[in-house]
Amino acid sequence: MFKRGTGVRVAACIMVCVVALACLAMIAPKSVSARPGFVIVDGNVTDAGGRPLVGASVVVVMMNGATPVDTKTTTTDGDGFYTVQVGLDVWETGYTVTSTATFNSVQTSDSATIVDDFPFLTIDLQFEFEIPQFGSILGFVAAAGLVGVVAVVFLTRKGK
Repeated sequence: MFKRGTGVRVAACIMVCVVALACLAMIAPKSVSARPGFVIVDGNVTDAGGRPLVGASVVVVMMNGATPVDTKTTTTDGDGFYTVQVGLDVWETGYTVTSTATFNSVQTSDSATIVDDFPFLTIDLQFEFEIPQFGSILGFVAAAGLVGVVAVVFLTRKGK
């Protein structure tokens, strides 16, 4: 059925393949935690009272130590929510992601670290100030003052 010495040839072939695979494993890149794809970063941007900030500019930066890997910019929606995809080529566990929101020339930021096999990060941002709402006393005073100024201007012009 088999020729004499065939088993030796098969064993030698298997040994050559094993040695070749071992050599390839030694010269392969050491970073086995690199992941293709992207990381989804989302969060809510609010004022000190917990109210959502609509239209806040958000910059999300993925860093490998001190080296920027990817940067994305977006704007919060009607609920103060943002979402971006960063690290579109490769990301690794241990990378840091920082989200910075800007609203009325004021900034706030926070960071998170990518953990193993978890390409989703939520980074909520909260400003230290409160945005006046028309339902608040400050909002009511501002609206009443504006109406009063418009009425005085209109009446003084009409009287002339």
